[in-house]
Amino acid sequence: MPLALLLASVLLVSACFGRATPELVKTTSGLLRGQVEANGVLSFKGIRFAHPATGDRRWEPPAPFVSTVSQNATHFGPACVQQFNGITGALDERVFNNPSNPPVEDEDCLFLNVWKPATDVANLPVLVWIYGGGLAFGTASVPEYDGLSISANEKLIMVSFNYRTNVFGFPGAPDLPLTGNNLGFLDQELAFKWVQENIAQFGGDPQKVTIMGQSAGSQSTSAAISRHSADDAPFRAAIMLSGADVSTSPIPSFAAFDSFAAAVGCTQVPGATRLACLRRVPSAVIRTFTNQLAAPNFLPLIDNVTLFSDPLQRIRTGKTARVPFILGNTQDDGTIVSVNLPDNLTAALDEFVSPFARTTVTADQVRPLYPGLNDTAIIAATLRDILFLCPASLWTAAAVDAGIADVHRYAYGPVFADLQLFPGAGAWHSSELPEIFGTFNRSTATASEVTLSGTMQNIVGNFVRNPTVSPALNWPKYIPGSATKTLAKLAYNGNVLVDDVLQAVQSDSLDTPCAAFWNQFLDVRF
Repeated sequence: MPLALLLASVLLVSACFGRATPELVKTTSGLLRGQVEANGVLSFKGIRFAHPATGDRRWEPPAPFVSTVSQNATHFGPACVQQFNGITGALDERVFNNPSNPPVEDEDCLFLNVWKPATDVANLPVLVWIYGGGLAFGTASVPEYDGLSISANEKLIMVSFNYRTNVFGFPGAPDLPLTGNNLGFLDQELAFKWVQENIAQFGGDPQKVTIMGQSAGSQSTSAAISRHSADDAPFRAAIMLSGADVSTSPIPSFAAFDSFAAAVGCTQVPGATRLACLRRVPSAVIRTFTNQLAAPNFLPLIDNVTLFSDPLQRIRTGKTARVPFILGNTQDDGTIVSVNLPDNLTAALDEFVSPFARTTVTADQVRPLYPGLNDTAIIAATLRDILFLCPASLWTAAAVDAGIADVHRYAYGPVFADLQLFPGAGAWHSSELPEIFGTFNRSTATASEVTLSGTMQNIVGNFVRNPTVSPALNWPKYIPGSATKTLAKLAYNGNVLVDDVLQAVQSDSLDTPCAAFWNQFLDVRF
């Protein structure tokens, strides 16, 4: 149907019934036709927000896609090309890539999705989801991140989107400008911009946007806070689930990209000629290389535009967005990360922790930090603390000390039998996500798990609606130190109801290993 005739039909429907067909929404990406799902939720999937980053546009910043053409928005777009390598690669793929029905992958992957509740109310609050995956893998289309349940139950609009990962999103290439390397972050920023420009057409309020991420998505959220000022943030609040950027070296490393280039046959010196060669390499060949067990990891570079070496100092000196936020971790965040690490503590420290700390960390230094734990448990606790718990402690303390109001810190503790990936997994890294999204297995979940899902959705929904008030009954704003009880332990003792889910405990009660040892590697002040 010609566009003019289609628009005339929409206007006719509007004239006859007082409003346009709800599955049709006009956006900068085109006239989108969505679909009605359960509970009357309207979904719009596979919305192109950037031109394909393929061919000569591989490793280029995302170019906004603008169209007036009618678009079928009823199916997810393909996932970006994934990387599952290293000692946890097989487990990561099994847990985070829906192996029974894995998403189709393609370099042409910059699509987003919108779910809105069945209501004609305008100015609805908006939740924008950023997936994790170590900036190596992840996609918005896995079933765990479906926005239907939380949109329906909390009467909010949810948006998810794809961003480039691994060598496609964070190449670390000397062939590119330093500020042109963190392409995945640029993709995220373009998605935020799309939301600001279009969400009102879905009934959302662009002034009521909360961004939420988990793991690398949480680190991405913290990076977005760090690079925006108090005046220009395209969001008013943030939720960070297990992850926050900390101080790191500003010296770039190009070793991973150079080894990749040589491996795929582009042996020229770094520069335009080598880059042209690499842009001709098929993405399938690149994926084969990056998914080898020993393939290098591709990480963001400090460019002082999208990512800074001193985010904690930026918070303390007032250079960041001053938005309310929730930040915390699961009590067993380190168990899945430690899978397949050596059982020997010294060997495990040498393999992971010493390179992270950029100095030798010994078993004699670490064991006293965790009295009563055996070495296997110490390895998991160490990874939890240096990757997730200590950054949460540092970030929340820095924000409060800088006068940022409405900071809430948590630790998530429930353990459900049907979610145990392996013996001793506990409340493992990302185990809260099925509860928040309401995508838990309804055939195996206990009544407590079902109830907790509603509670966690309500906590998130409350914060998205008004981030300046407590997201749950008796959840105090965080005040660091030993003299206050403002750390919220969530569902640690089987407490899953909205009115009893949290126990406020001493604010720094989990932070002894951080203050005693780990913070020296995470905070430039030390």
